Amino acid sequence: MAHTQLSPNNRASSSQAPGGPYEGPMPAEYQDTTHHPTDVIALDQMAMPSVVPVFGDDGGMNKSPYVGMPEDFMAYLFNSLPSQDSPPGYGLHGVASNYGELQDTHYSTPFLVNGMTQTGHFPTASQHIMSVTNLLDENSPETNISDERSQEIFDFIFDRFHEQDVAPPERSRDSIVSGNREHDNHMLSRRMMQAYLGSYWYHFSDQLPILHRPTFDSGRTPNLLLLAMMTIGAACLDRTYGQQVLTAGAKLSNFIARHLRWEIFMDTNFRPPAKLWVFQTLILLELYEKMFSTRELHERAHIHHATMITLMRRGRSLIGKSSMDSPPNQRETPNGSKTAPGIGQTPEEWWNHWVTNEATKRAAFAAFIIDSTHSTMFGHSAVMVTHEMRLPLPCDESLWRARSSAEVGRAEASLNARGIRPISFLEGLKCTLSHQDVKTTSFGRTALMAGLMSVTYHMQQRDLQVNVLGGGVIQALGGRDKWRAALTRAYDWWKSDFDRGLEDNEPSNDPYGQGSTRNEAHIVFGSRTVLHNLAHMAMHADIVDCQMFARAKRLLGRTIGAQEFSSAQKRVKEQWAPSARARDATFYALKLLSSVLLPDAAVSTNTASPWPKGVYETRYDVLMNRPWVLYFAALIVWCYGYALEGPCGDVTRNNTADESQQQMKHYLLRYASVADPDELRTMRGINNNTALLTVLRDSFGNTRWDLLHEGAHLMRNCIILNSGGTV
Repeated sequence: MAHTQLSPNNRASSSQAPGGPYEGPMPAEYQDTTHHPTDVIALDQMAMPSVVPVFGDDGGMNKSPYVGMPEDFMAYLFNSLPSQDSPPGYGLHGVASNYGELQDTHYSTPFLVNGMTQTGHFPTASQHIMSVTNLLDENSPETNISDERSQEIFDFIFDRFHEQDVAPPERSRDSIVSGNREHDNHMLSRRMMQAYLGSYWYHFSDQLPILHRPTFDSGRTPNLLLLAMMTIGAACLDRTYGQQVLTAGAKLSNFIARHLRWEIFMDTNFRPPAKLWVFQTLILLELYEKMFSTRELHERAHIHHATMITLMRRGRSLIGKSSMDSPPNQRETPNGSKTAPGIGQTPEEWWNHWVTNEATKRAAFAAFIIDSTHSTMFGHSAVMVTHEMRLPLPCDESLWRARSSAEVGRAEASLNARGIRPISFLEGLKCTLSHQDVKTTSFGRTALMAGLMSVTYHMQQRDLQVNVLGGGVIQALGGRDKWRAALTRAYDWWKSDFDRGLEDNEPSNDPYGQGSTRNEAHIVFGSRTVLHNLAHMAMHADIVDCQMFARAKRLLGRTIGAQEFSSAQKRVKEQWAPSARARDATFYALKLLSSVLLPDAAVSTNTASPWPKGVYETRYDVLMNRPWVLYFAALIVWCYGYALEGPCGDVTRNNTADESQQQMKHYLLRYASVADPDELRTMRGINNNTALLTVLRDSFGNTRWDLLHEGAHLMRNCIILNSGGTV
């Protein structure tokens, strides 16, 4: 097969591929990736008379937001919070502000205009129909890739991805690009590229739904975005491919990711106002580097995270109402043109614009979720602040999964009939703090929990700045105890509201209502459990202190000195471990560990085990956050037990793997069954957790993620300390 010849500029911008005509609407962001000042639909160029900033307008041009929460925002958010015993629905009255007033004037996209009927007001266009019954159907449009397109991707890798800066023993290019890619088992064959795309949509997309699946077309998606999708997909391949292919997939993903970031930086579209596909590519690449790859790439992603946020801010990343946001007027002139000036000419053009706006909003939420959750999980400094996110929550799944403009109209009519209206993120956050129901999707709820964790982070930062804490709103809130209690109750309300939302979800709108039996591995339910417990754990325990107490040698790129270790040891043993905060953190850590490691136990969610033989294996876990949060949970349990009771003795040295599993189950059944954190005060033997640490050490050690290998080493430290040894 002849190689497709592309100029360097075309390769860098990576636009189109040959193939048959696309029958459905394609978002404008994907139609052309070369830089044409006169026709690029960039994010900021979508601003119309009534605009909604992806990040809040701070009153200045390109001025960085205040790294913290202003007092008027805190007053808005925390005013009239419900008491611990107050009924749901209390507390949305009080201080007037401009933080929650945007939804009625900015966020509603009218689907019913000029007295049109509620159904059938768009003509049905020919669409690519996504496979519903088989998400990995290689002939479905979102997983299919043509021979020409796969060859173009291979040529792009072959021509541009070199390893001059890599030491010879670590080079992998030759083994990846060599061989006959016409063979299906070649890691860059067309068949395997389709497998990577299928893996992305099946295992990852619903965790962070930022790409519009019904209109996705690999033939028109920029090369760099397609490679970012394949990178994640190759890292999440199903175990049925076998261990050899899984290992080769991880090797391929690391190779692509290493080069992909520099290709994005060199692309002509990597400048403000950047195009939507650039942000989507940066988000997916950062998630791969942070959560799937090597220590080197993890740190690189952390360094460049602020670059992505700055690029969004510099471009102002605006979305707003325009004539394209309204459906076409059905009254036409004799020659077929619409009578109303400025109205979108076709349903497809209108839908195109709607998809771009919604995807832009979701990219902003994804960046915020990454910023908030990673500061909580890893101890990274947060770059964003909650009050920036003056956006509506993501649209209903029935709209996002619609396969035509007509379906969008019908879905909107149904939502209107049920009284479901768009709500702003900030108003949803305030409702959650005030124990009011929020009608939104699982992605919207993830954004709300990210908001709660962001507020927690910035409140904790204020606690560290004693001078700032001296007066004003902080005193009005009753000090740290009151805001901590308010937020922890909001975490629990968020979980209850999430569960009610899942119960009320109509089968037709349920993305997992297709006979799935994955239960706790179920992406929505599993993510909910992880985020809820993570929020509680992070509220009451510091992951950096826990790792230093477990004798970590390096953290956040720095060597831990003797003074830092001594201070952390004092904080953990003398201040944290005897406190109610430690019992709260340990309680939620035990609950999370039991829900994953003992899915069939009574203390769990009464779901069947999703793991072969009932044994959790980290390397097959497709939830990107869960393995690390399990590591955090194990550290908390060990710190609590060791700080209070010291070593437990070398009781598991000669254990087999099955014996360690049985001892771990007995341990969790005993201590994770407590109904209240205060019960831990009188319990003894919590330090006898060596079997738990051993199981997790072995599970983490079998993964392909460098950070979990380091986690396995720290579990080893804890085991040695439990036996009375020194590290």
